Amino acid sequence: MRTVRLGLICLFAAACPAGCVEYHKAAMKLGPASDVVSASIENLGWAKAFGGRLGSASFVAIVTTYDKDGHKYTDRQKMVVDLGANRITAAGATPQGTWKATAGPGGTFSVNAQAGVNTGLVSRRMGSALAILRHRLRGPYNLLEGKESARTPQKDQVGGLPVIRVGVTGDNRMAVAYYFGSATGILKYVTAGADSPGSNGTVTSYEYRSLKNGATFPSLIQVNRIGRNVLLGETPVFQVEISDVKF
Repeated sequence: MRTVRLGLICLFAAACPAGCVEYHKAAMKLGPASDVVSASIENLGWAKAFGGRLGSASFVAIVTTYDKDGHKYTDRQKMVVDLGANRITAAGATPQGTWKATAGPGGTFSVNAQAGVNTGLVSRRMGSALAILRHRLRGPYNLLEGKESARTPQKDQVGGLPVIRVGVTGDNRMAVAYYFGSATGILKYVTAGADSPGSNGTVTSYEYRSLKNGATFPSLIQVNRIGRNVLLGETPVFQVEISDVKF
């Protein structure tokens, strides 16, 4: 197995810049989870598209959030995520003026807005959503950098389809488990707070789109409450439709 992994690193070195190779080397240190996480990173193609280390991506986001009474709010925002620095900024507008919110490492969050904008309302609607979105956009890269540690992969099923589950030890405040497609290796789901039907947690679902630069990027990130009898519940927390992605 070690010979195979060293061979994979050599192949990546021939095809990718130095930063790309470093990410794959980091994935190879994840023990039994090395192969599935490495495959997921390779299929995203981000490091190669960036020419090495991860940088920033901008996109248009249609954000739908829900208040405690289940009322839905949808608006169009422009976002920039720095995948390397683990920071995301959203810019939006209300009838009272424009605002900009930023979520970064360590739970940092800030809002800057024109006079008249209710910054408390922006914080309530976007504070938690941006923190989660920042984490979910990085996907498998969270297991390479930071305090999340990957457990041994297990075969599982979600929604009747085969997946590979990689649980999280260490700091699991943002994720309890990652679920990768068995055939594609692409990240499909992330659970947080809990990881079984009937529990008080959330499950994030992904849809993807291929970009002209050869990379694959989420086109939809949807966060729902875990269901009573199934993992994929139907009670929404928030969702983000992503378009016009630029690296």
